Amino acid sequence: MDKQKILIVDDSEMNRALLIDILEEHYDVVEAENGVEAISLLSKQRADFSLLLLDIMMPEMDGFEVLAYINKYHWNDTFAVIMISADDTPANIKRAYDLGAFDYISRPFDSTIVQRRISNVFLMLYVYFYGKGAFKIHLEGLIFSD
Repeated sequence: MDKQKILIVDDSEMNRALLIDILEEHYDVVEAENGVEAISLLSKQRADFSLLLLDIMMPEMDGFEVLAYINKYHWNDTFAVIMISADDTPANIKRAYDLGAFDYISRPFDSTIVQRRISNVFLMLYVYFYGKGAFKIHLEGLIFSD
């Protein structure tokens, strides 16, 4: 079975490495170190990705700008976005949801929480898009165990 592909966008190499360690067993993981690189990847390969883990505070183009760009061009019709940040203020979380994020994961990362939030987002998408053909997802690829 093909693994779902996740794009991790974070300027911190350490944060990307932590997320890869948590996810690589169950998902195909691709990295981008900033928003500009993410937009470049998505412009060519967005149909390949099921999920984007997107940091907020990044140089060149922050996560909110990336999310606004994704919404402007309706790229979020084919993949979901989960914001990741150490800044878990209500204003940032609300802004992320208002811009179309499905969820918000705070740092430091807890592997169980990261895996569960991703599984929950995939399950929501499956339920929402089932039968519409707009989102390819394999239910057997979801992680439900710790």
